[in-house]
Amino acid sequence: MCMYVHLIFGLGTPLQLDRESVIVGAFTKLLYNLPSNVTDLTSPGTINYRDDKSKTRWNIYKQFEKLSELYGLGGRVCLLKAICQVTHTPFDHNHGLLGQLIQTFLTPSSTAESYENHEDQEYHSAEKLGRHVGEFCHALYPECTRTVLDVFSTTTELF
Repeated sequence: MCMYVHLIFGLGTPLQLDRESVIVGAFTKLLYNLPSNVTDLTSPGTINYRDDKSKTRWNIYKQFEKLSELYGLGGRVCLLKAICQVTHTPFDHNHGLLGQLIQTFLTPSSTAESYENHEDQEYHSAEKLGRHVGEFCHALYPECTRTVLDVFSTTTELF
């Protein structure tokens, strides 16, 4: 008789836009087979390791680029533009936890990981451009017409 533990965790938050209502969320489902006897706990000759290469900031960016390309949000060039924009106009404490998470995700300097490819330096370059000439992010990345930030945020000139 096989016994298992089935866990489902989820988190969702609504975003109210001008004409749209969007729910952003994530969930994970875990299925863990319970051992039926003590020999299930050991397996001689097996070496367990974790491939940490797939969890670097740069690989996460590459996966995000593919996903944003799939949803019509421009891929790499739009991720670079979003990094530039968020550096120039950062989220503040009024944007809550989601704003802080997005700010951290779009701040390449918040990681100490070494570059995997030469192209990974472009992320830091976009951040530096945002810091120094951020008001021109739209001109620096003209190929990108809509970033992921445009889906749920706007900027307003106060003066």
